Amino acid sequence: MWRQHHLDHLEEPASEAAIAEARRRWGSHGAVSVDDQYPRARLLVGELRGGRFWVRGRGSTWQAAFADADARSIRASRRKSAH
Repeated sequence: MWRQHHLDHLEEPASEAAIAEARRRWGSHGAVSVDDQYPRARLLVGELRGGRFWVRGRGSTWQAAFADADARSIRASRRKSAH
């Protein structure tokens, strides 16, 4: 069940820009999500393929999540996507 704080992140004007950026980077599969499991890095960016969300980056802001995705792509991050 979605809680209000989930919706707060997804309704921000920045979330529309985050969706557009995800689609620019990963095509029609680009997507964003929110995960309460990691309170300091709840915002996720990545790809939605076959009903599964592949995390490309995570952060406390959309900008940080995309920066993490950039770092992962050049292997600069200790956390790597399983995809």
